[in-house]
Amino acid sequence: MTDTAAPGTGLGGCREVGPGESRAVLEVLGADPLVSTPAAEKFASTGVAAGADGRFLTFGGPDRSLLFVGNSVLPLRGDASDHRALGQAVAGLGLGPMSVHGRRDQVAAVWSALSERWGGAREYREHQFLMALTVPVDPTLVLEGIRPATLEEFEPVLTAAAAMYREELRSDPFAVGSGIPFRRRVARSLSRGKTWVGIDDGEVIFKADVAAVSSNVAQIQGVWVHRDRRDAGLGSGGTAAVCAALQSRGLTPSLVVNASNGAARSAYRRVGMTDAVDYATVLL
Repeated sequence: MTDTAAPGTGLGGCREVGPGESRAVLEVLGADPLVSTPAAEKFASTGVAAGADGRFLTFGGPDRSLLFVGNSVLPLRGDASDHRALGQAVAGLGLGPMSVHGRRDQVAAVWSALSERWGGAREYREHQFLMALTVPVDPTLVLEGIRPATLEEFEPVLTAAAAMYREELRSDPFAVGSGIPFRRRVARSLSRGKTWVGIDDGEVIFKADVAAVSSNVAQIQGVWVHRDRRDAGLGSGGTAAVCAALQSRGLTPSLVVNASNGAARSAYRRVGMTDAVDYATVLL
């Protein structure tokens, strides 16, 4: 049950979670650890207090419904009507537009409300899977030389990150703000040791980012192999190396993949990953 009701915020019946509801939020995060990883990382850092790293919204209390707004919108609990109300509340906050991701049915409900205010999606990836690795990595699969990149390697990593962005999102990462926001994201990931690379002759040939880490799950994204080095096992071997490092810290590796991307799904299956959650992402 919710510990202490917080005052309303005038968001159509929705409100920000109050400090007395931390226990209820933690129960929601723990009930769906793979999906909730970004929200759990924020909770571990600053609790439920709204700030630059995000905020939690609810309709009727966290034990009924919960949604996290960070760099993107992540629904966590509630039925379709709850998520529609929460979507309307997010639109009313003036924080977007931003991407929406999470369990497929919850994303559909939230997006039905957000689209009325934010307009159409650049792309709605409604057939994805969140995959997870729940068995130890086979050490024979691990590619040697995969390691966290350093800030001194910013330029080659930026080149790789931009190539991945263009291929995956079909957009120019330098088109917004003269590329400054994108450069800052890459630098921040490097400074936090969250970008893993394989480098050959000064050029990045494999890259993966550890996007979010909770107490027991690590969410990987941005897996990329240099175009000239594909079909040589770098994808599975590099991913296996990152996963092995995460498992050594007691973390369950996870990532999201498009259902239509057969090559990537096969590579992740070779590592031992399996489909865990029907997922969806709305890109704006």
